Amino acid sequence: MAKPETKTEFFYTERGLITIDSPVKLQILNLLRKEPKSFDEIVKYTAKAKSTISVHLNNLRSCELVEENSDPQDRRKKIYSLNSQYMGCSQEPVAGHYSNLLETVAANGNDRVHFMETLFHVMQFGFEAYGLDNAPVVRMIGIDIGKHLAANFGSSTPEDLFNEIAGFMELHGDCRVSVLMESSPALQVEDDFKARVMPAIGKPFCALREGILEGILKEKLGKECGVLETECYGTGHTRCLFEITI
Repeated sequence: MAKPETKTEFFYTERGLITIDSPVKLQILNLLRKEPKSFDEIVKYTAKAKSTISVHLNNLRSCELVEENSDPQDRRKKIYSLNSQYMGCSQEPVAGHYSNLLETVAANGNDRVHFMETLFHVMQFGFEAYGLDNAPVVRMIGIDIGKHLAANFGSSTPEDLFNEIAGFMELHGDCRVSVLMESSPALQVEDDFKARVMPAIGKPFCALREGILEGILKEKLGKECGVLETECYGTGHTRCLFEITI
C-alpha cells in the first residue's frame, strides 16, 4: 500500500483545471496515471473499504477526472482509467536559488540578451519559490511548441531527424549536442552555458526542452514517442541527457 499524499495536485480536463487534496483521491489518481486498474486493484492499493473507494471513484467520475469501462474479459467487472492530464502539485517553497537569480537579473539590467535569459530562469524557479511544481504543465507546453515546430524539419527517418534536431538545438541553445545510438537513442547536450550557471537543485529542470523534443518527434514520425531527461545539470551532472523511446 502506498502512503497517502499530503499535497495538492492539479489535473486538467475539458472543464479546465481541477485541484485535488484528498489523500485517498490522490492515491487513486496517481495509481491510474501508470495504467488503468480494476476496482479490486484500487481497493487493494489504497487499503480502504470498498464503499469508501466507490464514493471517491464516483466523485472523480463526476469531475471527469476518471472514466469507467467494462472489463472486456469479464463484463461484470469495471476498469478505471485516467481521463485527465496531470499538471503539477504544491510543494515546500524553495527560495534559495530564486533569490540568487533575482540578484543576477538586477546585475544584467543593461545587457539585453543576458537579462532576457535570466528573466526566463527567474520565471522558471519563481514557481518553486512560491511552492508550486509546474514542471508537468511546462512539459505539456513544450510538446505543443514542438508539434508546431515540426513543420520546420524535413527528415522523415528517426536517425536523420535526431541529427536535424541536434543541429537545431545547437543553433538556438549555444551548446554542443551529440546523437547517441546505443541500446536506445539519446541526445546529449554539453557546454550549455545557460544550464551550467544554474544551481544543482537535485532534479532535472529542462521540462520545456524535454517536451519540445517529444512534440517534434511525435508530429514528424507519426508514432507514440517519449523523451525523458535522465541526467541534467540540475542533478549535478556535467551534461543533459534526453533518452528517446519510439
